Amino acid sequence: MPRARLLVLPCLLLIAVLLAACGGAGGAADADPAKAVPAGTAIYLEGVIRPEGDQRDDLLDAARKVLRTDDPEAKLHELIDKGLEKSDGPATSYDKDIAPWLGQKAAVWVAGIDRAKPGYVVLVAAKDTDKAQAAIDKGAKSEKGVKERSYKGVDYQVDADGVAAGIVGDFVAVGTEPEFKRTVVAEGGDSLADEKRFKSAIDDLDDDRIGSFYVDLKPFIEQAVKSDPQASGQLEQIRSIFPIDKLEPVSGALLADGDRIAFDTIMRGSGVKSLGAFGPFLGTGSTPLIAELPGDSWAAYGVPNVGPGLKSLFTRVAGAFGGAAATQQLQQEYGINLERDVFGWIGDMALFVRGSDKASLEGGLVIKATNADNMRIAFGKIAGLIQSQGGKKVSPVKVKGARAAFSLGPAGELGKPIILARSDDRVVIGVGEAAASDALAPASKLGDSELYGQATDLLDDVDPTLLLSMPDLVKAVDATGAGDESDGDWQEAKPYLEAFTVIASGGSLKDDELKSRAVAGLK
Repeated sequence: MPRARLLVLPCLLLIAVLLAACGGAGGAADADPAKAVPAGTAIYLEGVIRPEGDQRDDLLDAARKVLRTDDPEAKLHELIDKGLEKSDGPATSYDKDIAPWLGQKAAVWVAGIDRAKPGYVVLVAAKDTDKAQAAIDKGAKSEKGVKERSYKGVDYQVDADGVAAGIVGDFVAVGTEPEFKRTVVAEGGDSLADEKRFKSAIDDLDDDRIGSFYVDLKPFIEQAVKSDPQASGQLEQIRSIFPIDKLEPVSGALLADGDRIAFDTIMRGSGVKSLGAFGPFLGTGSTPLIAELPGDSWAAYGVPNVGPGLKSLFTRVAGAFGGAAATQQLQQEYGINLERDVFGWIGDMALFVRGSDKASLEGGLVIKATNADNMRIAFGKIAGLIQSQGGKKVSPVKVKGARAAFSLGPAGELGKPIILARSDDRVVIGVGEAAASDALAPASKLGDSELYGQATDLLDDVDPTLLLSMPDLVKAVDATGAGDESDGDWQEAKPYLEAFTVIASGGSLKDDELKSRAVAGLK
């Protein structure tokens, strides 16, 4: 029932994702969509599509900037109507066919992701179910092969693709027919809203959120083992690396106002401690090294304790997949002792980018040494290994602030040499001698910059793991020709990207809880 689906999805996708407010407040149904979702559901997303009061004002402020308009409501309604015009059948509009029944919240739950075609149901709260039913009926009239059916006293319609639409309690429900029937059962009995795991994951999210998500890995694991007995052995290997079955559900919240759009996530459980081993890949904490990067950097990313994290991860993988043999091979063929030459000196790590055009664009990777002696030994081995095994001519060069430095040849189209340099307490791999030198001893530091201050303010004084200046990124893309006038996608996206100031993220891993925030500042 494509037309019926179009009555629901623009509200969920355009309104929730584009962060705008639909119509005026007052009289909107406040039904909780989770009460019509089956208990044990693994994936659930929810959004406020008809906000009220301060929340509505905040969303309108954000929408004005993101949508680049003084009247975001009118702009959003225009986008919805354009989407509806693309469908065959009777003329449909937001004001006439959606607004009269639309409630406050919408949600979607997903099932059977192990199937070729997963099931789903979209739920939209309806303040007037008679008008909502009329909208469904209007769309159904234009479709061929639509059949009327009933399940446990609930009448619904299903199209030739097996997509059902009907009124379930206080909701318009649209989705695959088997899941539609499960929604009917849940609305009249046990639901996700009654589950302790769900309540615990959702209750700590910000009350002012405009959207949320909930993902429970436990049902996935149980289904994998049930459907494939051989998966049990594979699961044991995965558990030895990362105890995913010891994680509680992951939840997140979407927030927005005139200053920023933020996305918070929370993960709990005894298995969370194991995430420390994945720090280099997940960004589970920040490092002071980011604040010590060159002050003119416009992009930076850093993680703490990389060496210990890699050691922990390697130990887990080696135990599960026989990595001890690889350790011996590295020692015998290349003289690399992982314990001393990798794990034994690598501490915090940070990347940076700076420059606004092709001539000035450069950056580097900075590694803080926890053991200076091990670092010096490893530095010489790395340079020798690059020359003998990497096919690169390694030439000694002088770099200000470096105890030793080598040039590894030019870096692609930028034409600047890749520099491997070290001081007494850090190693740098830089694109360009100036970048390498400034990374070792910067004249000004990123931690003192306006960009860094903006990022920490948006993160509520959490030190950033990632920060990115959107104006500088746009400028660099334009200056390097990566997004010229012939690139229609870039030209279309550029005005929306220019609405943002800084993108930043940060988080903390403490005991059995991982909290993180990603945020985008608005001009």
